[in-house]
Amino acid sequence: MSPLGETLRRARLERGITFEDAERVTRIPRKYLEALETENYGILPAPVFARGFLRSYSGYLGLDPGELLPFFPVGHVEEPTLENLPEVNEPRTWNLSSVIAMAVVGGLILLVIALYSFGADNGGSSVLDDGSTQSGANGDVITPEEGGGVVPVAGVAMPELKGQSLETAIGLISQTGASYLVVGVQRGDAVVNQVVEQSIAAGETVGVGDTVTIYVER
Repeated sequence: MSPLGETLRRARLERGITFEDAERVTRIPRKYLEALETENYGILPAPVFARGFLRSYSGYLGLDPGELLPFFPVGHVEEPTLENLPEVNEPRTWNLSSVIAMAVVGGLILLVIALYSFGADNGGSSVLDDGSTQSGANGDVITPEEGGGVVPVAGVAMPELKGQSLETAIGLISQTGASYLVVGVQRGDAVVNQVVEQSIAAGETVGVGDTVTIYVER
């Protein structure tokens, strides 16, 4: 045993102090006071607290703490170790401004798609017998030429289109001022791109605002 524990014990006994007295005055638990005298350092708390206990106890007993501290072992107890906490991936949160910005961008995208679809639907696509669509004879939209042709006259007789070529039929319809829709059919009894049927019979009055559907062999 080092002089530390014996010095503390002797000073306490010479002054007639019990552990209860020392505990009441120093506010140090009795088990720690006894551990200092018996040099049972294993039950003492962390070194910084244990040294504080030694200073308070030795000062209470009238001893010089500076003379006793050198006998106090450094690192008398194993320092507690803290295990690394597992990493936790916090869920990504969105603030209100981010949500609003994303909503605006999404709305603009939907608006562009809707406008594009509307323009495509009004481009004069041809309708086939099987329900699919086809744009003109060569994949182009078939519409009357703007700024050209004969100025339409309201209320003219519909010409006979059956047996005419697609190009000739379109020219005749344009002269009436009516619009047209080309529908591709496959009957096998006509020349390709030859008109086989028309929605408005020859001789009927047509003009601006009317739409003539012509059925063309494909």
